[in-house]
Amino acid sequence: MNNKVDFKVPNGFILFISGVPGVGKTTISYKLLKWFNEFRIIEETDILRDALRGYNEFLTIKLGLSLKSILEEIEIFPHTKLLTLEEAKNQCNIMKNSIENIVIRQQRKGISSIINGVHIIPEILKELANNPNILFINLFINNQNDLYSRLIKRDPDSYMLQHIPFIFETNIDLFNSTESMRDINQTSFFNVDITSLDIDEVLFEIVHCIQLKLQKE
Repeated sequence: MNNKVDFKVPNGFILFISGVPGVGKTTISYKLLKWFNEFRIIEETDILRDALRGYNEFLTIKLGLSLKSILEEIEIFPHTKLLTLEEAKNQCNIMKNSIENIVIRQQRKGISSIINGVHIIPEILKELANNPNILFINLFINNQNDLYSRLIKRDPDSYMLQHIPFIFETNIDLFNSTESMRDINQTSFFNVDITSLDIDEVLFEIVHCIQLKLQKE
């Protein structure tokens, strides 16, 4: 399907995409990249996670057990760990200043950007919502079977298939958290239900959200 939208993404527009594993954050991000030449995908947040995790391990080795208990409170989990909403919020909190600095840099340079990940939690980054060129999209699924179908199509051997109820619960918690942000700001936070939508339909939903954000401003 061709790009049918008739507007240009403003310079420095930042689109955050959140959601649990399996909802298609990366797929949707790269499809948007094809629809809008203005966008770039920021992958530095994943690099930050790995760097912080390695730094914590380095400090533990160098400074000994006395530091271990402190670092456990600010542990950066590996990508293979499935997170509860509270754990994801904690990860986002640890990275918050770095994410905000990335946003500042991209907007200063006028580079429209997509930032996605399980560690992107709209509730934690809510201060950024006051910026007219920042939008939060949370992708969610409204039934457990659809989540299973998506994950098994992506990887029949995925370890995540054993933890569908856990992932789905986090998915619901993240939906409710994002809805609470919508109560505060209706045009900066959106939940997009992808359950019965194909990729193009999800893209059009996101485009509609971008249009609502830009119309408000």
